[in-house]
Amino acid sequence: MNTTTVDRKVANRARVLGPSLSVGEATVTELRDRVQSTIRGENQLAGIRAEALAELSRRAGTEITETELRERGKKHRRRARSEVETARELEKLPETSKGLRDGDIPYENARILARASQRGTIDEKELLNDARAQSPDKFAATVRKHERQRSQDDGVSRLEHQRSQRYAKIRTALEDGMTVLYGRFDPITGARIETALSKKMNELWQEEDPQNRATPGQRMADALALLLTRPGGKKGGPSQDVRLLVIADFDVVNQQLGHARLENGTPIPASELRRLACDAQILPAIFRGPSVPMDLGMARRKASPSQRAALIARDRACIGCGAKAAWCQSHHIIHWQNGGPTNLDNMCLLCSRCHHNVHDRDWQVEQTPTGAYRLRPPPPGRTRPPHSKHQPRQRRRALHPAKQRE
Repeated sequence: MNTTTVDRKVANRARVLGPSLSVGEATVTELRDRVQSTIRGENQLAGIRAEALAELSRRAGTEITETELRERGKKHRRRARSEVETARELEKLPETSKGLRDGDIPYENARILARASQRGTIDEKELLNDARAQSPDKFAATVRKHERQRSQDDGVSRLEHQRSQRYAKIRTALEDGMTVLYGRFDPITGARIETALSKKMNELWQEEDPQNRATPGQRMADALALLLTRPGGKKGGPSQDVRLLVIADFDVVNQQLGHARLENGTPIPASELRRLACDAQILPAIFRGPSVPMDLGMARRKASPSQRAALIARDRACIGCGAKAAWCQSHHIIHWQNGGPTNLDNMCLLCSRCHHNVHDRDWQVEQTPTGAYRLRPPPPGRTRPPHSKHQPRQRRRALHPAKQRE
């Protein structure tokens, strides 16, 4: 082997330089910096690989490139296909590709941009700062909003495209013989499915032995099986009343509804809102109208259905960890027994775990300058242990996704 061949082989390899300082010697700040440096390095490697995949695909073909990832990279078939598609689309997004290679943009955000570019025209430069600063789940929502704003038809074509991409599959896993279900649905259909599943999961939670509870994943599997095989319930009774929450604002000046969306913020085209309005299984939540009592003061302890709908519209998810609104309770920031009123500005959405942190471990709800609520952990050393004298075990068992713990 001549020197030139050796030099080219060395020059072509991506190399990772590990830290020389051991983790035992590093301070907490240095460990945090190390984690960040590995994330940046991971992004850079993803950018290098994407660039190589795009070029290899152009020269050798998509099938050979996917095979390279599957056989030598040990990637799953779907993952390999997705990586090659993303790599080819990133060639059309030079600023995103550069940000990925520099380590400033995470691969997942680059992939989200690439898929959005496939669906239609986006303004890459307008999204770059958000791609650098936001987590993938938040950035995905930002891109969806961006696409809707640039849409010429109020999002109708996007919804139609999503519905045309619906897909479901059932197969038997080769490794253990279990049945595997997979599906993709448009946001409105997906919200209906999720609403039905959440309600059935809450029912199953109530029926479980507190000493032997199923995991959330097992409970969802049980709920799905019951909904598909026994839609009327375990005893064959009437079908459960599952309502989809649709939120809209009432424009007092123009006397019309606008800004229609699902509880997670997904926008709904006006034409789709008119269609949904004829559905008896829709729970409308209209805000800024005089007929909805939003503040109840001390007259009642639990949030009314209209108040809960308003909380979902405002917080969208648990303010602590981002758990879905269906699994959250309305929490009194100033406790009701301490004189805290049942008003919107004194309530927020918390999942059971974050609720437990507030009541038992001194976590605090605070409001940001933008008006949003968030959960702040206590200072180091002030956190109460899980089984402290302040919280008997019996009271902790009472936590339940379907119940309003105040």
